Amino acid sequence: MTGEYHDNALDRDVRYNAARTGPALGVMFGAGWVSGMFGIGGGVFKVLALERFLNLPMKISTATSNFMIGVTGAAGAGVMLSAGYVNPIVAAPVAIGTSLGAYVGSHVLPGLRNRTVRLLFLPVIAALAAEMVLRGFGLP
Repeated sequence: MTGEYHDNALDRDVRYNAARTGPALGVMFGAGWVSGMFGIGGGVFKVLALERFLNLPMKISTATSNFMIGVTGAAGAGVMLSAGYVNPIVAAPVAIGTSLGAYVGSHVLPGLRNRTVRLLFLPVIAALAAEMVLRGFGLP
């Protein structure tokens, strides 16, 4: 599995080769399990699996994870909405915020270096880890 993209920050094309699919699939499975068990998004774990185990650039990892989340979310949203489990008044602002975030991200991401994206991603991981620990101790 190879790919290539143009990195505006580096002003060159970047080629990459995915490797170690076995461990990455294990982390993806774990992401789904953790997401279901603790009620947190598994996207963070997917990004880590894509970058660390498949050796994909951070930009590719975040975009791929976002796409996977969008596909699975869209599939589940229609079913849940038709079953009456979704309050459109609450879901609409989330959908608008997600759409705006994706739009801005798609314009900002090409101009950032992979290292910058990684550094921006670290506080997200730290916040999720802190939330999981607090939930584990029964704190809000």
